[in-house]
Amino acid sequence: MKVFDLDTARETLVVIKPIVEEINTKRMELTEAYERLQEEQDLLERMYLESHIKDLEALIDSLFRKIEALGGVIKGIDPILVDFLSFHKNRYIWLCWKEDEDTIMYWHELNEGFAGRKPISLLEEDML
Repeated sequence: MKVFDLDTARETLVVIKPIVEEINTKRMELTEAYERLQEEQDLLERMYLESHIKDLEALIDSLFRKIEALGGVIKGIDPILVDFLSFHKNRYIWLCWKEDEDTIMYWHELNEGFAGRKPISLLEEDML
Protein backbone atom coordinates (compact mmCIF):
# COMPACT_ATOMS: atom_id res chain seq x y z
CA MET A 1 0.00 0.00 0.00
CA LYS A 2 1.30 3.42 -0.93
CA VAL A 3 2.23 5.81 1.88
CA PHE A 4 1.55 9.50 1.21
CA ASP A 5 2.80 12.72 2.67
CA LEU A 6 0.18 15.48 2.82
CA ASP A 7 1.37 17.26 -0.34
CA THR A 8 1.39 14.07 -2.41
CA ALA A 9 -2.04 13.06 -1.11
CA ARG A 10 -3.41 16.47 -2.06
CA GLU A 11 -1.83 16.23 -5.53
CA THR A 12 -3.38 12.78 -5.98
CA LEU A 13 -6.72 14.14 -4.82
CA VAL A 14 -6.66 16.57 -7.75
CA VAL A 15 -6.73 13.49 -10.02
CA ILE A 16 -9.32 11.67 -7.89
CA LYS A 17 -11.90 14.46 -7.64
CA PRO A 18 -12.95 14.29 -11.34
CA ILE A 19 -13.26 10.51 -10.99
CA VAL A 20 -15.60 11.03 -8.02
CA GLU A 21 -17.62 13.52 -10.08
CA GLU A 22 -17.93 10.92 -12.85
CA ILE A 23 -18.99 8.27 -10.31
CA ASN A 24 -21.73 10.56 -9.04
CA THR A 25 -22.91 11.35 -12.58
CA LYS A 26 -23.04 7.64 -13.45
CA ARG A 27 -24.85 6.88 -10.19
CA MET A 28 -27.54 9.41 -11.12
CA GLU A 29 -27.84 7.76 -14.54
CA LEU A 30 -28.09 4.40 -12.82
CA THR A 31 -30.91 5.60 -10.56
CA GLU A 32 -32.78 6.96 -13.58
CA ALA A 33 -32.29 3.69 -15.47
CA TYR A 34 -33.64 1.69 -12.52
CA GLU A 35 -36.68 3.99 -12.33
CA ARG A 36 -37.32 3.63 -16.07
CA LEU A 37 -36.95 -0.14 -15.81
CA GLN A 38 -39.63 -0.27 -13.10
CA GLU A 39 -42.07 1.58 -15.35
CA GLU A 40 -41.16 0.05 -18.73
CA GLN A 41 -43.59 -2.45 -20.26
CA ASP A 42 -41.87 -3.07 -23.61
CA LEU A 43 -39.74 -6.23 -23.47
CA LEU A 44 -37.02 -4.96 -25.81
CA GLU A 45 -36.71 -1.68 -23.93
CA ARG A 46 -36.51 -3.60 -20.62
CA MET A 47 -33.71 -5.74 -22.06
CA TYR A 48 -31.86 -2.63 -23.19
CA LEU A 49 -32.28 -1.00 -19.76
CA GLU A 50 -31.07 -4.14 -17.97
CA SER A 51 -27.99 -4.20 -20.19
CA HIS A 52 -27.42 -0.47 -19.67
CA ILE A 53 -27.71 -0.92 -15.89
CA LYS A 54 -25.07 -3.68 -15.93
CA ASP A 55 -22.78 -1.45 -18.01
CA LEU A 56 -23.21 1.48 -15.61
CA GLU A 57 -22.56 -0.73 -12.58
CA ALA A 58 -19.39 -2.09 -14.20
CA LEU A 59 -18.23 1.43 -15.06
CA ILE A 60 -18.84 2.70 -11.53
CA ASP A 61 -16.94 -0.27 -10.13
CA SER A 62 -14.02 0.39 -12.50
CA LEU A 63 -13.94 4.06 -11.43
CA PHE A 64 -13.70 3.04 -7.77
CA ARG A 65 -10.87 0.66 -8.69
CA LYS A 66 -9.14 3.55 -10.48
CA ILE A 67 -9.17 5.54 -7.22
CA GLU A 68 -7.68 2.55 -5.42
CA ALA A 69 -5.02 2.14 -8.12
CA LEU A 70 -3.96 5.74 -7.41
CA GLY A 71 -3.44 4.78 -3.75
CA GLY A 72 -6.71 6.02 -2.27
CA VAL A 73 -8.60 3.71 0.07
CA ILE A 74 -12.38 3.86 -0.29
CA LYS A 75 -13.89 4.16 3.18
CA GLY A 76 -17.45 5.09 2.17
CA ILE A 77 -19.55 5.37 -0.96
CA ASP A 78 -22.46 7.66 0.03
CA PRO A 79 -20.89 10.12 0.52
CA ILE A 80 -17.64 9.00 -1.03
CA LEU A 81 -14.85 8.93 1.56
CA VAL A 82 -11.25 8.37 0.53
CA ASP A 83 -8.37 7.88 2.94
CA PHE A 84 -4.65 8.02 2.18
CA LEU A 85 -2.20 6.09 4.32
CA SER A 86 0.42 8.38 5.83
CA PHE A 87 3.21 8.24 8.40
CA HIS A 88 3.49 10.82 11.16
CA LYS A 89 5.51 10.81 14.37
CA ASN A 90 6.55 7.17 14.08
CA ARG A 91 3.04 5.85 13.40
CA TYR A 92 0.72 5.30 10.48
CA ILE A 93 -2.38 7.47 10.16
CA TRP A 94 -5.10 8.14 7.59
CA LEU A 95 -5.34 11.43 5.74
CA CYS A 96 -9.07 11.72 5.18
CA TRP A 97 -11.19 13.33 2.43
CA LYS A 98 -14.96 13.53 1.99
CA GLU A 99 -16.35 14.25 -1.46
CA ASP A 100 -17.77 17.68 -0.65
CA GLU A 101 -14.47 18.98 0.77
CA ASP A 102 -12.11 21.07 -1.36
CA THR A 103 -8.97 19.34 -0.18
CA ILE A 104 -7.67 17.04 2.56
CA MET A 105 -8.43 18.89 5.77
CA TYR A 106 -8.65 16.02 8.28
CA TRP A 107 -6.81 12.95 9.51
CA HIS A 108 -7.48 10.13 11.96
CA GLU A 109 -5.72 7.22 13.60
CA LEU A 110 -5.80 3.84 11.83
CA ASN A 111 -8.25 2.41 14.34
CA GLU A 112 -10.58 5.40 14.20
CA GLY A 113 -13.19 6.09 11.59
CA PHE A 114 -14.85 9.17 10.22
CA ALA A 115 -16.08 10.20 13.68
CA GLY A 116 -12.47 10.41 14.91
CA ARG A 117 -11.35 12.95 12.32
CA LYS A 118 -9.09 15.74 13.52
CA PRO A 119 -8.01 18.90 11.69
CA ILE A 120 -4.83 18.71 9.58
CA SER A 121 -3.67 21.80 11.45
CA LEU A 122 -2.85 19.52 14.42
CA LEU A 123 -0.37 17.59 12.25
CA GLU A 124 1.10 20.79 10.89
CA GLU A 125 1.62 22.11 14.45
CA ASP A 126 3.48 18.90 15.30
CA MET A 127 5.88 19.50 12.39
CA LEU A 128 6.93 22.95 13.62
